[in-house]
Amino acid sequence: MRVLFLTTEFPWPATGGGRLGTLSQLRILSSLPQVERIRLFSVDETEVRVDHRDELMREVSKLEVIDPVFHPVHLFRYPRYVPRVVWLRAIHGVPYVVGKWDSSVVREKLAQELGAHLFEVVWLDGLGIAHYLPLVRTLQPSARVVLRQFNVESDRFAQYARQQRGPKKLLAEMEWRASRRYERDTLRAVDAVGVVSADDVITCRELAGVEALNVPHLVPFARGPARDNPAPRFCWVGNLAWESNVRGLDWFCAEVWPRIRERLPDATLEIAGAGLRTDKVGVAIAPSSWRRPGITVLGFVDDLTTLYERSAAMVAPIVGGTGVRVKLLEAFRHGLPAVTTPDGAAGLPIQAGREAFVEGEASAFAARAVELASSNRLQQQLREAAYTFLERHNGLAEAQGVVCALLGSVPTAGHAGEVPPRFTVRDADFELHRTSRRPCAS
Repeated sequence: MRVLFLTTEFPWPATGGGRLGTLSQLRILSSLPQVERIRLFSVDETEVRVDHRDELMREVSKLEVIDPVFHPVHLFRYPRYVPRVVWLRAIHGVPYVVGKWDSSVVREKLAQELGAHLFEVVWLDGLGIAHYLPLVRTLQPSARVVLRQFNVESDRFAQYARQQRGPKKLLAEMEWRASRRYERDTLRAVDAVGVVSADDVITCRELAGVEALNVPHLVPFARGPARDNPAPRFCWVGNLAWESNVRGLDWFCAEVWPRIRERLPDATLEIAGAGLRTDKVGVAIAPSSWRRPGITVLGFVDDLTTLYERSAAMVAPIVGGTGVRVKLLEAFRHGLPAVTTPDGAAGLPIQAGREAFVEGEASAFAARAVELASSNRLQQQLREAAYTFLERHNGLAEAQGVVCALLGSVPTAGHAGEVPPRFTVRDADFELHRTSRRPCAS
């Protein structure tokens, strides 16, 4: 089986939730014995380094990387692309979330790839790249097309519209309706749909009458030793341009952090992530609401390992959003106990107080954070529960079974796929255990 994997962002280095999600899919596909090769077609707004391509191919067996095609991810930084998106929206009703990926160069390069090779499967990594579904159907009519959704995009626009007022609210609601129609039609047009949470399975059923499958995010790990008496250091990790993260941090810094500092005067918080503007020397410029005693905004951090190691707990105050918060799974993987909000826990079958603390009110969130930072016993308790959660829900065997179904194959027992023993990403090493795998046969 030959797979063409289409994505809107080159996934290496794996420095964010979206890239980690893409990398997880590639790893699962490459582990299946009937997958002969995977051709990766991606776009990016910056030049992808040769060593990054080589590293990715070393990390994912059977992978062949096609030269990434330039296209802006942040559209309004490249104004010459905006009129085309406006025209698609006004004349053809193509929503912004999809129209922003329209490109004659991408279309030409993709047509060349589809014309030069035969693929049994074309894997669409998100609604944006599904804009090219008609081209795929025309040039590879026999290929099975799988759409994997990281978010239900129309839900995100619905949340955004609810926050607006006046003319802006009207425009946001129009965009929500357009994205909903487009997403519904695309879900029905592909052969199989994968999502990242049980909630999204229900949403796809209600939206399009489609039975999507919940694809586990692959999180191999090695149990780490307990930390001895860590200082009351907290960390936050994520995309600092994503609205749900920004709103959550605004709330946390204003309402929760002062309560924590009242009880733990030496407490510190380090905020790491891409997306902030930087000054002339490259230092991240933090919003004024985050500039409080004990808070340091690091901006983008190339290697998060040491940040996780020196922290007693992660705080994940998320407001809104859809899908699954990969930052929580990464905290679990690193043995870092976490406190999050109900929106942060959404999509994950965790139990509040067992794998993580979940609080939506400022004083309760602060109390849980103080309690966690002050108790080694509690930290170890949550750490072990989180490891058990990953073993049960985010292992290779379960992920292989779901991907087999998306490919139209059936699981087979006792036939081990090709899985390298170590999976190294930018911020740490994953350990892949060679047990209980059920690859699928065509």
